[in-house]
Amino acid sequence: MAEKRVLIVTYYWPPSGGAGVQRWLKFAKYLPKYNWSPVVYVPEGAHYPALDPGLQSDVSPDTEVWRGAIFEPASWLDALKLGRSQNRFGSSSSPSRKNKSGGFVNWVRGNVFIPDARMFWIRPPIRRLKKRLTDAPVDAIVSTGPPHSTHLIALGLKQAFPDIPWVADFRDPWSDMDYLDDFYLTARSRARHKAMERKVVEHADRVVVTAPSAAVSILGRPLQDNDSKGVWIPNGYDAADGFDLEDAPEDGPFVLGFFGSLYGSRNAPGLWRAIRDHNAGPETTRPLHLVLYGALDPAIRAELERTLPSDAWRFAGSVSHDAVPLAMSPCHALVILQNNNETGRRTIPGKAFEYLATGRPLIAGGALDSDLERLLGSWGFDLCGMEDDKGFAHQIQQALAGRTGHASPERFQREALAHEYSELLHTLKPQTTH
Repeated sequence: MAEKRVLIVTYYWPPSGGAGVQRWLKFAKYLPKYNWSPVVYVPEGAHYPALDPGLQSDVSPDTEVWRGAIFEPASWLDALKLGRSQNRFGSSSSPSRKNKSGGFVNWVRGNVFIPDARMFWIRPPIRRLKKRLTDAPVDAIVSTGPPHSTHLIALGLKQAFPDIPWVADFRDPWSDMDYLDDFYLTARSRARHKAMERKVVEHADRVVVTAPSAAVSILGRPLQDNDSKGVWIPNGYDAADGFDLEDAPEDGPFVLGFFGSLYGSRNAPGLWRAIRDHNAGPETTRPLHLVLYGALDPAIRAELERTLPSDAWRFAGSVSHDAVPLAMSPCHALVILQNNNETGRRTIPGKAFEYLATGRPLIAGGALDSDLERLLGSWGFDLCGMEDDKGFAHQIQQALAGRTGHASPERFQREALAHEYSELLHTLKPQTTH
C-alpha cells in the first residue's frame, strides 16, 4: 500500500511536557508502521506550562514538523504575576485562589479569549497552511484539542480544501469542561463556545473521543454501533517506555503512588482518612505510605498535613515522563483520582493505561457512574466516591492482599491504537456537501 500523508495540527509537542503531548506524540511515532506519514504543525515558541525535553527522543528524524509563530497572552499574564499557566490547577482548585485580581484575569481569559488563550494562533496558521498544502498536499487532516483553537485552524483548512478528510480529535470535552467554570463565563460567551463546537462537529468527517460519554457532550448523543460520525479511540501506554515493572520491595511500608495533578476536584478526603485509620489500627502490621508525584494544590497539601502524620506521606514533585517507570517501581499500588464532577464522568485519565501496564493493584476514587468506573470494573478494579472512607479502606485491603486486575493491557498499547487510528484514516472519504 502506498504511504499517505496526514497533517496533525497540535499545540502540544516537545519540548512540551505534561499529559497533553503524549497522545499525538505517540501516534506520530507509530503511524508510519501503518502507511501514514505524519506532518505535524506546531507553534514556534509556545508558552508551555510544563517542559520535558526528553520527549524529543520519541520524534523520528523522518517526521516532518512545520512550525509557525504564536502570540500568547498567557506570557504577559505570567510576567505580571496574574496568570496561572505554569501550574494549571483544575476546576475549583481552592477558594483561596479566587482573589479579586485573579477573578478579573480569569473573567478576561474566559470572556475575551474564546475559545482559549491561543485564539490569536488561529488565522495565521490557516494562511500559512493553505499555501503549504497547495505545494505539499496531504491525504487527511487531524486536529487535536484542547486547546480547541486547533480545531478552528482545521475548520479553516477544511473550508479551503473540502476534499481532504478531517478528523477532530477531542482529548477532553469542550463547551462544558469543568475549568470553564473558573472563568465566570457570561451566557453569551458560553453560547459562543457551543456554536464553535457545533460548527467543528458539523464540518469534521469524524469526531474522535477518548472516553465514550464525551460523545454526549460533543455530539449531543451517545456513540452508536457503526457510528458515521463519532469514534472512541482511547489513550494508552507505550510498551517502549518500560512500564512492565519488577515486583516492589517486600519489606518496609506499603507504598501508594499517585502520579499527576492533584487539585480541588480531585481531592480525596476519604482516602486520606483511610490511610490514617489503617496506620493507627492496633492490628496493623504494615503501615501505608503515600507518595505524590506531579503538581499539588496548596489547599490539598494543607489538608494532608492536617490529616496525616508527616511519616505517612511525601510530595515528591514532578518527574520527567521517562523517569516515571523508575518512580513507580517502589510503589506497591497506584492511585487514580479523577475529577469528582460531570467532567470526571466523561473523561478517562491517560495515566490509567500506564498503571494497568505495570500490573500493580489500583486504588481509585472519583465520580460514580463514570466511564472510568466502568473501565476499571472491566479490568477487575473498584472505584469509590472521594468521601468514602470505607470504600477506600476496602480497596486498600484488596491491594494489600495482592489483588491485581484481570485485563490484558496489550489492547491499549500505543502501537495497537495507532493501527486502529490508521484504519479509521484509511476508511475516510471526503465529504464535500457541508
